[in-house]
Amino acid sequence: MREIVWSACAWGLLAGLLLGVAVPSLHAQPQRADGVFYGKLGGGLSDFASDLSSWRPAHPFGGDKFARGAGLPFVFVGEVGYQFSPSWALGVGIQGGNYPVEVYPEIEGISDSYRYAPQLLGRYTFSGGAVAPYVDLGVHATLGGDRPPTRIGVGPSVGGGVDIHLGRAASLYVESRVNLTFPGGAVDGSNDETRFDATGQLLGFGLKVPLTTPTPPQIFQLDGPTTVQAGTSVTFAATVNEEEADRPLHYRWDFGNGATATGRTVTHSFEQPGSHEVSFTARNQAGATDHSLAVTVERPPKPPRLATVRATPEPVAAGAPVQFRAAGTGADSLAYEWRFGDGATAAGPSPTHTYTAPGTYAARVQVSNRDGADAQTTRVRVVRSAERDTSASEAAAPSPPDSSSTPPGPTAPPAETAPQKQWGIVVASMSEEGQATAVARRYRERLPETVRVGVVAAESDRGARRHRVVLGPVGDREAARQVLAERAEDLPSGAWLLQLE
Repeated sequence: MREIVWSACAWGLLAGLLLGVAVPSLHAQPQRADGVFYGKLGGGLSDFASDLSSWRPAHPFGGDKFARGAGLPFVFVGEVGYQFSPSWALGVGIQGGNYPVEVYPEIEGISDSYRYAPQLLGRYTFSGGAVAPYVDLGVHATLGGDRPPTRIGVGPSVGGGVDIHLGRAASLYVESRVNLTFPGGAVDGSNDETRFDATGQLLGFGLKVPLTTPTPPQIFQLDGPTTVQAGTSVTFAATVNEEEADRPLHYRWDFGNGATATGRTVTHSFEQPGSHEVSFTARNQAGATDHSLAVTVERPPKPPRLATVRATPEPVAAGAPVQFRAAGTGADSLAYEWRFGDGATAAGPSPTHTYTAPGTYAARVQVSNRDGADAQTTRVRVVRSAERDTSASEAAAPSPPDSSSTPPGPTAPPAETAPQKQWGIVVASMSEEGQATAVARRYRERLPETVRVGVVAAESDRGARRHRVVLGPVGDREAARQVLAERAEDLPSGAWLLQLE
């Protein structure tokens, strides 16, 4: 019994040391292949525990055993199996060796110490790294070569070790194993005390090799666009011989811009225009192959948009120039095309046009680039010259009081005592009061504080409500003309004079 306990402790200590060495390297290097047949061949030191040790305590490594000529305690092992996955495998093997025991006169017929144990083992590997610990559990049958032979014993087989990856063709393993055999006399012929005997592999070494020829990956086709727009997600897919190639298969994409991905189908977005080589690599233990696809990344289209379209002055006297201005946004150079509604055309963002006849004209501007176009229309009202000045001054004047509700006021003073009329300069005219107020604010910021800027509301000759941005008063008509000439660079070309109350 003490011999059995000693052997079990030694086996557990050895297995713990092997696992302790292997655990820090669990995530080391490549994964094990799966879906392949394998073979194992190795040898090591044998270990044996039975009833005999209770009669005359002596371990197989003791001097008495070797001195009596029982031979060296060695074991050889062989196994073939199938690796279902990187973790699970099933194998059929045999463990044979010399388990030296002393020959005692009390046991007749025991003449040699060689025993053989066929095994059926299920194995679990904890890691797919370069150094991978494993455990296995199975059943065995033990028989001997004695004359006459001892009985055939059966029982569980428990083992464990470390698989060290050497390359795609082989790996080195270090393991230990114990076979518990029932009944107790099946190995040594003695049924004195214990219920079982233990034949084990105290420490073994060997090689594990694949028995089937590995199949490398093969890329049949890469699918993906050859021209894409920057910022747009696109999908790339690879067709490989997944059914035939050895597992595990590893896939890697390189998009040529520093980005990578894994998997057979991936999605990627190129942020910058240019030319890129998208490469795909498939790899397993049998080898690697790659294929590439040239991709041109173009900038996304940016069609233009018209931000503002203006015509000043409005209304305008027939024969007076109208300044048109348009501002567009978009990529590359923008082309402007104007149609003024009277058959005339022009190009550029700020053309000047003169209408010769009164009327309302629809001036249309189109801005375009290689990605598209945008267009807007603005209406220009052209009046006779005298009509414009009259309507402007009448619109600025206050409405006469209603005589039915207000008593008549005092008679106007004589002409010689009447105050002199003041004049201003109209720089803008628009229908929305808020827009006119914003324009007036910009002129106040741009002009000296001595120049007053205000908004005058009036009705045009067609009854439309207009809000005019006016500089002034600036004195009489002649003074207003002088200010208009001095401030020509700061004022629009269509600015006109307006008599104020």
